[in-house]
Amino acid sequence: MTQQELLEELNKEFKLELVGTDADKFCRWDATSDKYLAELKCRRAHYNTQMIEYDKLDCVKSEADETGRDFLYCVSTPSGIYVFNISDLCKKNYNFNWENKKLPAKTDFGGSEWVDKKVGYINVNDSSYHA
Repeated sequence: MTQQELLEELNKEFKLELVGTDADKFCRWDATSDKYLAELKCRRAHYNTQMIEYDKLDCVKSEADETGRDFLYCVSTPSGIYVFNISDLCKKNYNFNWENKKLPAKTDFGGSEWVDKKVGYINVNDSSYHA
């Protein structure tokens, strides 16, 4: 599934009214609406816990808080689509089990540079929506 397909499916299934931010290549999130800032991830494999980068969470949640919106982390896997309301999870003091991990600097763009990233995990059972 592509990000565009995921965006269309989110709007169809969950009526989120998201608009892609493709035109702004420097934008830190992938879609926006009056209610949400959303990060879209298309995974080729399914895991019961979905990884999220701390820097991404910190940046997008801060902007969402400042603009009175919620931060949605939307993930498609071969097992379905999961939408996590990060703003709500943070209000509930969700345990993301943060850790530092060596990961590729870029995903899907080749290259062999590895960097340390602080990442956390969200159980799919904690999603706000699932299709």
